[in-house]
Amino acid sequence: MFKSKQRSIVIPQSEHLRLAGTLAFLWGNKDYELPDVDHLSLVTGVGMHDRGYGVLDVAPVGEVSEADWIEITRRGFYMRWSDPVADLIAKNHLLRLASHGQSPDRKSISVEFGQIIRQMINQYQFSEALFARIDRITDFCDSIAFDFCFEQSAEGNVVLFPRNNENTETPTQYTVTKGTIRAAPWPFSVTNYRGYITGYQLNGYPEVLDPVLIPWELSIE
Repeated sequence: MFKSKQRSIVIPQSEHLRLAGTLAFLWGNKDYELPDVDHLSLVTGVGMHDRGYGVLDVAPVGEVSEADWIEITRRGFYMRWSDPVADLIAKNHLLRLASHGQSPDRKSISVEFGQIIRQMINQYQFSEALFARIDRITDFCDSIAFDFCFEQSAEGNVVLFPRNNENTETPTQYTVTKGTIRAAPWPFSVTNYRGYITGYQLNGYPEVLDPVLIPWELSIE
């Protein structure tokens, strides 16, 4: 769960995932091609990338122990979906997260996860490079949703591959300011979109669920 930096509310990981999945659903235009996979598989994989937390988690981002984080990540990695494309998108995301640390446990699960992903890639005769490119999209959508859920201004960038058949990499920036998400260059299929996610009052959560709706806007301007 995310603890707001502005007020006493929390946002479950499941709502963070919903925002990331919505961004993936809106992905693609003449400059940023959709990956050559089923669109709903892409949205499922990106929209459920941190699937080990459950619906109303009590694991505060930045506060959970390394051991608890590894348990959650391992649980998410070993979930198995009938859609292998969506499953591999989620698994690649978790491998990337595991590879960020230098602890022996993280190094160990990185090797373990990598071996399983390669086995699945071979089993289904997929392209490893394709899923590496898709993981950049996951990273971008996840980063925006991650920063948004702290309710504070943030910015970042992810290097993306805009064209499916080209190796040109494009640093793509985003900003999150007062509930508005912007990006440059613009990778989405619409120029404006509004939605909301649901947080809850921290006091009593998760036994007492007092909802707080949090509007967001995706805007090219």
